[in-house]
Amino acid sequence: MSSPPASIDQFQRRSGVVLLLCSVVLLLGLGGRLVYINSTLRDRLLSVAERQQQGGSTIPARRGMVLDARGRVLAATEQRPDVFVDPSRVEDIDELANRLSPRVNIPAAKIAAKIRRRPESRFVVIASGVDDITSEAVRAMHDPAVNLDERSVRTYPLGESIAHVLGWVGRDGAGLEGIEAAFDSHLRGKDGWRGTIRDARRRALRPSDEEMIPPSDGGHVVLTIDAEIQRIAEQALAESVKRVEAESGIAVVMSPQTGEILAMACYPTFDPNDPGSVSTDVRRNRAVTDPVEPGSTFKPFIVCGALDGSHISATELIDCHMGTRTIGSRTITDVKPHGMMDVKGIITHSSNIGMSMIAERMGNPALHNTLRRFGFGTKTGIECPGEAEGRVYPLKRWSKLSTASVGMGYEILVSPLQLINGFATIINDGVMLRPRIVKRLLGPGGEAVGDSDSPQIVGRVVSSRIARYVTEELLVSVVENGSGRGAKLEHYRVLGKTGTTKLIYRNGKDYEPGAYLGTFVGAAPVERPALVALVMIRRPNPRVAYYGSAIAAPAVGEILGQALPYLGVPPDKDQVAAATP
Repeated sequence: MSSPPASIDQFQRRSGVVLLLCSVVLLLGLGGRLVYINSTLRDRLLSVAERQQQGGSTIPARRGMVLDARGRVLAATEQRPDVFVDPSRVEDIDELANRLSPRVNIPAAKIAAKIRRRPESRFVVIASGVDDITSEAVRAMHDPAVNLDERSVRTYPLGESIAHVLGWVGRDGAGLEGIEAAFDSHLRGKDGWRGTIRDARRRALRPSDEEMIPPSDGGHVVLTIDAEIQRIAEQALAESVKRVEAESGIAVVMSPQTGEILAMACYPTFDPNDPGSVSTDVRRNRAVTDPVEPGSTFKPFIVCGALDGSHISATELIDCHMGTRTIGSRTITDVKPHGMMDVKGIITHSSNIGMSMIAERMGNPALHNTLRRFGFGTKTGIECPGEAEGRVYPLKRWSKLSTASVGMGYEILVSPLQLINGFATIINDGVMLRPRIVKRLLGPGGEAVGDSDSPQIVGRVVSSRIARYVTEELLVSVVENGSGRGAKLEHYRVLGKTGTTKLIYRNGKDYEPGAYLGTFVGAAPVERPALVALVMIRRPNPRVAYYGSAIAAPAVGEILGQALPYLGVPPDKDQVAAATP
């Protein structure tokens, strides 16, 4: 057998040399690359590897509670997990859906559809915020594809009660409206953080013991609201709105001696556990956000200014023109005709003509000064978000007809809160207090934060002598002899003032036929009133009733008649009867 030709042998030897040289070059390149990686890139790659292997998760802080004045829980945070499925670990979607369905009370077809829509996901939520029974039922499946994700859920144990004051919390944990929004930073606290060791697919293996920042739980808010007085007010308001087939209503109860709001209700209301089920208009706290023309309920403030400035005296008689008076192009009328009356008679019978005469005596500068002294046109500073300042036009915008209009409670806008605070000022011997709805703030452990328990004095608005005269003579006479008879109580003497106002079209120019706002503000007992209450009924059916005396005064009487005994306030009517010979 002949040997291979020399050319072939040489080619093979050369190929081997080339291959060897290539291998050496390759090894040298790889070696150089390894040196480069271990030197120049070492720190960067270690950092990348560390980031891939380590992760972190937020440890949510527990949101603080909102409590009523007696410590009843109005808003709290509960741990209610979400039920979720990891599609990558599901062997048979339909079989899993059939087993999970009765445990979460969701149709199997709906569960299967959710899983199929997101096959690439590791986290498909099937049910949110489930209760303890559902959680245990899901755990009992012992299925690696079905898990629970702990989540904090804001709950409101009293449901619809106090909803407009409390507001609610969004899914991201932020307070929306009400106290939840106003004190969000205090209630929310500060989230913590925990490091996590992960595998190559970024799945959590175990927590890192070295990296953890504990959360700081939120503080608590104690309101001045008393849940029982709130219930009384809400019930009386709802019954009144329904009885006269009205559009809506507002009720506020206040302590004139401390400025504390004990109840604040709007009807219709909503459930803060499910705020999305109603419109934004229903969720608005109209007691602080919606100013109105106050009408005759405004007359006591004008009288206070007139008496305090010596523009009139308590005993002089004023001509009420037998129910009709023309001023320029306007004709003013009274419900019933009256001739000469003193200021007590004018307030008792709510004479528009008498008030127009008193306003003319005062003149526009004194009128304007009286409105400002009582705080109208200025926010009260209550802790509720969205408070309206109302509207008091500057003097330069007042016309010749403004004098009479303002004297009757028109051409101005005041919020229900401003109106009741003005009454509380008269009742409190003429000293104005800032209305408060937050009693105190507490830390996470219940320790007091700051001092907000003391009444906050704004200043004296009218002399004590005149305030007592208006309270004990004029406003008492309205209930005992005038339009406020519907608020009379068996065991307490009540004082107050009615008002019936026409409502303006949404264009803000003309009054809408058949649209009224009926109001009554009342307080009891007369000697030292413990409570003042306001009820406003908006757009009642005029075929049923629309005067404030008929639709609002009885509701205030109902509120005072239940709330006063609840607070342990002794009756004063029996004492008056016993003292009379």
